[in-house]
Amino acid sequence: MKKIFFVCLICAAVSLTGCSINSSLNRIANLSVAKNAVQNYYESGEYDRECAKIIDEAIEHISKIKIDPKSAVVFDIDETALSNYQYTKSIGFGYIPKLWDEWMHEGRAPAIKETKRFYDYLISKNIHVIFLTGRDESVREATRENLIEQGYAKFDTLIMCSKNELQLPSAQFKTTKRNELVARGYEIIACIGDQAGDLAGGNTGYKIKLPDYLYLLD
Repeated sequence: MKKIFFVCLICAAVSLTGCSINSSLNRIANLSVAKNAVQNYYESGEYDRECAKIIDEAIEHISKIKIDPKSAVVFDIDETALSNYQYTKSIGFGYIPKLWDEWMHEGRAPAIKETKRFYDYLISKNIHVIFLTGRDESVREATRENLIEQGYAKFDTLIMCSKNELQLPSAQFKTTKRNELVARGYEIIACIGDQAGDLAGGNTGYKIKLPDYLYLLD
C-alpha cells in the first residue's frame, strides 16, 4: 500500500487551478505551485466545506434506510477519521517512511471534524462502527489511543495489516476484510474513505468518498 505523493500534488494543482486534463499535458504545474494550491485548498476552508456536503448527504441517506441490529459502517483512518495534513505539510508534502512511522507512533493526528460528526450520528443510532486501515500492527496501540483521544471511543474492532498483508493492494486487502466481517454477521450499510481502494470491491454499502489531495495509494 505504497503512498504516491508528488504525482498527486501536481494533479491537485491542475485540478484546483481549473486547468483541463488535456491542457495539463502541455502545461505541468511547477511543484511549488502545486504545493501552494494544496495548502490553499486545505487552509481556506474549501476542504471542510466539501467534506461537510459529503457528510450531509451520507447522513441523509442513512436516515432513510432500515437499520438492523448488526448494521455497520466501515471507516478508513488516515485522511478519513484522522488528519495527517499538518504533519505532511511540515515535511514539504513528501513521504519519508521513517518519519511517517514515527508520526504514527506518536498518535497525535487530530480528528477530521466532519467525519467525527458522522461518527457521532452513527453512534446515536446504535450503528456499529468498524475501523479498517492499511496501517500495520506495529502501531496498533498508538492508533487505538489516538482514535479514542480524538473522540472515537466506541467501536467494535480495529482491523490492521499483518506483516504478510502489507504488500497487498489496498482494495484487495479491504475487500477481503469486509467479506470476513459479513461472514461474521455484520451488514455493512456504508464505507467511508479517502482512496478509491477504500470503496472498491464488494460489501461496501453506500460509498462515502472524502477528498484527498495529499497522496494516492496503489
